[in-house]
Amino acid sequence: MVKVPFGANLDSRQRMEVAKMTGHADRLIQALGWSVGDEAVAELHAISTDPVVYGIALGTTRAMIETGGWDHLGPLAELYEACGADEEVADRQKAWRLAQPWTT
Repeated sequence: MVKVPFGANLDSRQRMEVAKMTGHADRLIQALGWSVGDEAVAELHAISTDPVVYGIALGTTRAMIETGGWDHLGPLAELYEACGADEEVADRQKAWRLAQPWTT
């Protein structure tokens, strides 16, 4: 993995997995009201087990929570952590997202 100012350089597979996984996670937690647990983790692991994919999602979610008004996304952050998110990637992604003008 190449270290970059944002979370990580993603290949096309990883980009697709981020999109699929975050959409599915949102449906499970926000729309269907699932709790963070083994069943939800298994659902997401059917899409990806890549820690970088979960790190990107976690960093973006943490940035949204930190900007305010997005506290309801806490369970998504917990789910990405439970799925094995790469914390270093998450930290870089969060910092990059918070530095963008549209997140302030």
